[in-house]
Amino acid sequence: MPEFWTNLSYTTRFSAIGFVATFILGFISMGMLGAVLYYPVSFVLRGYPWIDDLHGDWMWPAVIMIGMGWSFSFLFAGAAWHFLAPSIDSVVILRIIYGLILWAWAAFLWWWILYSQA
Repeated sequence: MPEFWTNLSYTTRFSAIGFVATFILGFISMGMLGAVLYYPVSFVLRGYPWIDDLHGDWMWPAVIMIGMGWSFSFLFAGAAWHFLAPSIDSVVILRIIYGLILWAWAAFLWWWILYSQA
């Protein structure tokens, strides 16, 4: 196993660690991660209420699940980096794409939860 781990690229290792860390953090933060993720994506969710106005029995499990579900975006972003790296030479562009995937997944998760509750 250590040999397998050391043969992986830096981005693959970062994505795997990011996935595990945010999955655990999403659970043990009791929804704080999911709630914090609402702020950077809130401008695309203007048709829905602000996070302070959301209430009900569905809210707490939703923010916990969003925090845990967001962890999968690290795997998606790592896979995108792996497949795009041969065709894109700029590390800056790859990092921007990586960040956009993280942001887009948070926006999708919040939209999906809010859409299903509306």
